[in-house]
Amino acid sequence: MFRHLNATALCAVFVLLLPLSVHATTLQEALAQAYQTNPSLLAVRAGLRAQDETVAQAIAAMRPSVGLSANLSSSAPITALDQDTDSFRASLDTSLVVYDGGRSADALKAAEYGVLAAQANLRSTEQTLLLQAAIAYLDVRRDQRFLALAVNNVNLIEQQVQATQDRFDVGSVTSTDVALARARLAAAQTSLAANSGGLSLSKEIYRAIIGSEPTNLSAPPALPNLPMSLAEAESIAMREHPAILAARYEERAAEHDLVRARNVRIPTVSLGASIDYSITSIPGTESTSASIFLNGQMPIYQGGALSSAMRSAIQILESRKATTQETMRQVRQATASAWANIRVARASIEAARLQIEANEVAYRGIEEELRLGARTTLDLLDAEQELLTAKSNLASAQRDEYVAALNLLAAMGLLTVENLNLGIPAYDPNVNFDRVKTAPVSTFSGGQVLDSIADRWE
Repeated sequence: MFRHLNATALCAVFVLLLPLSVHATTLQEALAQAYQTNPSLLAVRAGLRAQDETVAQAIAAMRPSVGLSANLSSSAPITALDQDTDSFRASLDTSLVVYDGGRSADALKAAEYGVLAAQANLRSTEQTLLLQAAIAYLDVRRDQRFLALAVNNVNLIEQQVQATQDRFDVGSVTSTDVALARARLAAAQTSLAANSGGLSLSKEIYRAIIGSEPTNLSAPPALPNLPMSLAEAESIAMREHPAILAARYEERAAEHDLVRARNVRIPTVSLGASIDYSITSIPGTESTSASIFLNGQMPIYQGGALSSAMRSAIQILESRKATTQETMRQVRQATASAWANIRVARASIEAARLQIEANEVAYRGIEEELRLGARTTLDLLDAEQELLTAKSNLASAQRDEYVAALNLLAAMGLLTVENLNLGIPAYDPNVNFDRVKTAPVSTFSGGQVLDSIADRWE
């Protein structure tokens, strides 16, 4: 029934037979999916939640400890084993450190700064993942463009090979012209295979990072506003980059660890109480007793371990300070590199567009001159190759500009869910931290009562 329809009508019918709506995946949707489902990011978040527990554990060390012990035994003289005596003893013990020179408080501060550092590292990991996901998205689109250009190039050269063969058949050209055209066709087919393989690789990277098939990717949106100068970008980076913040938090944690190491020789005073109950099989031996004690302890000599721990804490602090400086240098370098890459990419885009315009004019002119016999087949093939190269350069430069801009945002610490308008809530690490930071007891019914009593001693 389609026999009498022309090509345009056939295309229209084919379009009508397609699904009414084909959803196009946007860059924001792909980034949101990676942000919510990427397993490497989920692992880092779980690690942060484990880090939150260090604060709970530091608080727990400042609270009373309560324990119940019991012992049931049977004893007899070696000479009269049948005259055994059974005994039972139970004890309820509690203790509380009332003074330790501030070491518990410093341990808590170190744990808190450790959590802050882990939160900053999580933000840095999120930025890295969002950047990787965006690059994977843009690489697929670029390689799809490369493949489309390669397919079109093969089709054009196949037409030129046929046209050259037709001219050879009527004696207008020589067999050399036919051989040159066929050689260019083979080269174009090789390039097509390479571009097809490159696209397959980009799709695999997309699947690994984002977790779905890269189908029908739409053009990326406009980028958020970028700084007007490199100095402004570097100033923002020094203030906002999470890697710098993490390094500074780690440095503060090391300072408190050093204070703890220096105060380790200060005496520890603990207050304790105990209730004991004992009974044996001998009548009249049941007894109950209660005791309260104040215990003091101070290390004097431990084979040099205390001095070694202090020296180690000093060197760790020095290392953290150097790491902070190195991180700041790396962030500054990354900011400057991204800024330079943006300028290079924009210049490349402008040059590629001018090159395409000139090559299109040259190609049309050479094609006409070939019909008139003023040009050779090789001239036309060279012009076509230059035009293809220019179009490929434009696609590559457009991708490079977007990637460089994203790298600049990441270097400034601004490649976030909010700045990219992903339309999803950002992961809030404080939700879990606020839930566990007070070291709640969930497996003991009397835990909340004991916690409220213990809080009076903190």
